[in-house]
Amino acid sequence: MNTETLLRYFKGNHKIALLALVSASSLILLFFRILTTRHLGFIFLPWNLFLAWIPLFYIKWVWQRQLSHSQPNWLLAIHLSIWLLFFPNAPYIVTDLLHLRATPEHMIWFDALMIFTFAVSGFLTGLYSIRIVYRLLTHRWNQQVAWLFIAASMFLSGFGVFLGRYGRWNSWDIIAQPMALARGILYSMKDPFAIKHTFTFSFVLMLLYFAFHIFAELKRNESTHKYS
Repeated sequence: MNTETLLRYFKGNHKIALLALVSASSLILLFFRILTTRHLGFIFLPWNLFLAWIPLFYIKWVWQRQLSHSQPNWLLAIHLSIWLLFFPNAPYIVTDLLHLRATPEHMIWFDALMIFTFAVSGFLTGLYSIRIVYRLLTHRWNQQVAWLFIAASMFLSGFGVFLGRYGRWNSWDIIAQPMALARGILYSMKDPFAIKHTFTFSFVLMLLYFAFHIFAELKRNESTHKYS
């Protein structure tokens, strides 16, 4: 994709362009830190941010296909499962704040703001992708189905964030090492800390999306009377 094509894409996708700007800001902060400290301790953040973008681009592609021609239920279920498999990568970045424990005292505020910017970028891409899922399911069925799926997805995502942070599992491990992942899931389901983490994180995710949804609906009602 050349620069002209990329600019045309952003021109037609203002929300994506805004999210890209937030992501670029976080990358600039990281570049500045590396330049001034000559330390690569946070070089993993761009990779985590890249993973956070995958579910958004994927579900946006699915939504555009659905608008052009209706897909069978089984195929749509596969698409939503793939989206859900990668979605926990979006809110996962907020857990990178734990790396502040290793930050020198004189860098603590800069590093906190830098990681927070990455986390905000990840959260926003995640919230926007959930919004598209809501539109997709409402368009295909109804709001009740959409909210039921979103609530279940937020719970599973909370568990997925726990598996990623504390179990060190990745989305692709479902293919790379499915049996080991299954054992890790079963073990975590009996862990009280995992249960507490799952409920807490899923509650926060649901609360944030609900606020995001209300804001989007208010904007829609005040302006175009279409989904924002």
